[in-house]
Amino acid sequence: MPRVLNRYVMAKSTSKKNSKHELEKQYWHVLLTQGKRPTSVYSFAQEIGMEEAEFYKHAASFDALESGYWDGLIEETIKVLHEDDDYSDYPGDQKILAFFFTFFAHAQKNRSRLVEFFPRPGCSKTLKPMRHRFIEFAQVIINQGIEDGSVADRKKVSEKYPELLFEQFRSIIEFHRKDQSPDFQDTDALIEKSVRFSADVARSGTLDSAFDLGRFLLRRFTLSGS
Repeated sequence: MPRVLNRYVMAKSTSKKNSKHELEKQYWHVLLTQGKRPTSVYSFAQEIGMEEAEFYKHAASFDALESGYWDGLIEETIKVLHEDDDYSDYPGDQKILAFFFTFFAHAQKNRSRLVEFFPRPGCSKTLKPMRHRFIEFAQVIINQGIEDGSVADRKKVSEKYPELLFEQFRSIIEFHRKDQSPDFQDTDALIEKSVRFSADVARSGTLDSAFDLGRFLLRRFTLSGS
């Protein structure tokens, strides 16, 4: 092989090995096979045959790598929704519903990451970018709802709706992580009931959906504890 071409092939191979995507893939492989973070960036870089300085070109820390993945799930979900020609015509509650179903379909590709290493409550540092992106997305939907009357404008309460939606989203993730139902049917049911409950409360404060959601959760937790 000519030396120039050989250098090109080697550079192309190294570039692929040192890409951010490949780095993230290697990191999650180590995380999931060893069950914990590497002891240091240096030890991780040595394990995957990378210079430590190369790691820092793509991420400042392990926290940053994980944070980027969770944020990326939201970004990819929103991108998929906006590529759907019908999405812009959906009412607010259907947009949230579409988001949840699309997110879990996307996350399912690497379900072990969600089950084993999704940050527990209190890990705000790792989830901060994900939370911020979701709240921005939800705020647009809430504003749309206030304009069309599907969301009651309760001033300061309305301002909290996007944050409350994120907490609802987190609770669904926690439920999904433990869901043992066939094809995760219980997660689908929880999504539908939760979104309907949120839409009803935002619209008029009716308690019908709250009772329906409560009965469902009580039944599932009773069965899981038996």
